[in-house]
Amino acid sequence: MKNTISIQYDTERVSDLTFPADSPATLLGMGAAIENLYQAAASINIQIVTLPTHPFGLSNPIYFKAEIIDANSTVKFSDTVLPLFTRHTNRFSYFLKSIPQSNIKVLKNLTLPSISIDIMEQRPQINKIAQLVYSASCIRFRTRETNEWLAKSLRFGKQTIDSGDGLDIDTLDVPPGGTLFLHLIGHWKILKWLNRIGVYRFMSWIDSRPIKKAPALIAITGPMGFEHYLNAGRVIERVWIYLNEQGIAVHPYYVVSDQINRLHENKVPEELRQPAQRVSAGSKQVFDLQDNETLYMLLRVGYPKKKAKRSKRLPLEDLFAVHI
Repeated sequence: MKNTISIQYDTERVSDLTFPADSPATLLGMGAAIENLYQAAASINIQIVTLPTHPFGLSNPIYFKAEIIDANSTVKFSDTVLPLFTRHTNRFSYFLKSIPQSNIKVLKNLTLPSISIDIMEQRPQINKIAQLVYSASCIRFRTRETNEWLAKSLRFGKQTIDSGDGLDIDTLDVPPGGTLFLHLIGHWKILKWLNRIGVYRFMSWIDSRPIKKAPALIAITGPMGFEHYLNAGRVIERVWIYLNEQGIAVHPYYVVSDQINRLHENKVPEELRQPAQRVSAGSKQVFDLQDNETLYMLLRVGYPKKKAKRSKRLPLEDLFAVHI
């Protein structure tokens, strides 16, 4: 028996709530979904044969399409506990324990063509990357669009948290009073006023401090372009799933990549273009990038001091549609 499955952008549900359909962040997320699909299918002996797609120019762009071939598997998802189902984010503190070389060796073999996985454990390099994160965060907290997007994604009350959509405030490592503060700065007029007295610097310091104290960082880098972003998303997911399976926590940092992408798309406010250009130039130097290459994602990794609360997810019926 043969069927097809596709992964596409749900314009009706997510329009104006997340990144646009053609955003690098969206492509990375779609790549992660593709990797999950491959891993789930392999676990129950199902073969996936990729079909060509034409993602853009449609109301709901299609990023991936495949033929699903039933290999008469007797294994069911209910009989398995897949590592991809236990992948999660841990934004809390990590021990300064090194990642075993055996794990690093495996990580380097999880890549796909043109995608690089670089593991950084030397303190001078980590400090340089922390400065990049600080500089990029300073831009983010002074940009209305990015702050309003963050405010829309945060979930504070039980009812909104239980909906399974958005970012549960309890998954963040915020100090006492931090929840109230995040409520306040969700209003751009308040944050803009606070920025006059340099609050964005304090917030950026908080944002970059975990990077500076990280036992290790992983940079996923490679060429720009549609297929490359999808492959990078797959690699990020592979790395993340593997590390969590080994008891190693992962905290993704997209702020540097986001500011670089926004600079290329002319979305950085004019008064912040010079700082963004310095972040872009700094990333090329720190990550040894060529002109056509970019930082897809930065991961803070290490052994966690605290078990993180996992965000709830939307029910499958809200994400899947069956066409007969």
